[in-house]
Amino acid sequence: MAQLHSRREKYEASDGVDLFYDDHEVLGSGDGGGSLVFLHGWSGSGRYWSPALDAFVAQPSAHVSRIYVIDIRGHGDSAFTGDGCTVARLAEDLRDFISARKPPRPLCVCGSSMGAAILWSHCEQYGNDGVDGAVFVDQAPLQYEKEDWKLGSKGLRGPSDLAGLQRALNEDMKAFAAGNAEACLVDPKSVDKDITEMLTRETLRCSPTFLGGLMADHTQIDWRGVIRERLKIPILNFAGGMSGVFPAEGVAKINELIGDESQKNRLHVYDTCSHWLYIERPMEFMKDLLAWFDEVMVM
Repeated sequence: MAQLHSRREKYEASDGVDLFYDDHEVLGSGDGGGSLVFLHGWSGSGRYWSPALDAFVAQPSAHVSRIYVIDIRGHGDSAFTGDGCTVARLAEDLRDFISARKPPRPLCVCGSSMGAAILWSHCEQYGNDGVDGAVFVDQAPLQYEKEDWKLGSKGLRGPSDLAGLQRALNEDMKAFAAGNAEACLVDPKSVDKDITEMLTRETLRCSPTFLGGLMADHTQIDWRGVIRERLKIPILNFAGGMSGVFPAEGVAKINELIGDESQKNRLHVYDTCSHWLYIERPMEFMKDLLAWFDEVMVM
């Protein structure tokens, strides 16, 4: 078992917006351990990672000395401006965090869903500087359909689907938040009620207008070129075999785009899990993540 010394902290983004995160110091880990940074997805918050953090406490790695769990802009406690938001801005926020806090190296960033796209945008803008490894959770490299791409989002295939989502957000945010679990968990009733209620509460903290604008940017970006040409760090990729959001084949394309020359490009498909696989099987998720970190990331 690990002991964590946890603090709620904030930092100021380059445009003056206050952004919040949890800083968990792993007690007794010494000075040689690296860091894990967790980015949640669209409409979530850092609290979505609570089951995974509990799993780390139960089965820690001696090579991890710090864990940071971020509330991205416009989610959880983090503020936002009235000017809207893009994935590129969220990537800049990540850059600001790394520059301000200087997490111990090696630094691995784990992004779930849109959190993965934040990492790809960070790579597009800044290359691989400052990030030593990346973990992606159930996100395809493009959500919209194209002539050469049919493995994106199951529910957002084009502009008409986006318009429907934005309408649902603005007309009945409570119904949208309550329905999130149906799309992202194989069986919501199998998950502890306290957790599913927390998931809904955290979504309801978000602005419907903000979420609709952010999704309009996120869902149409094709990251295949960035992943293939610019991503030059070790990656671990997770897919839910029963995901209600993406086909596992689309998520697995990330590994194909990168190639496997270094054997540092891994894929785990959880056949019986959905989009929030780290909530459905947190112990297995953290075990697989830490095994990869210990093998590949330790310098």
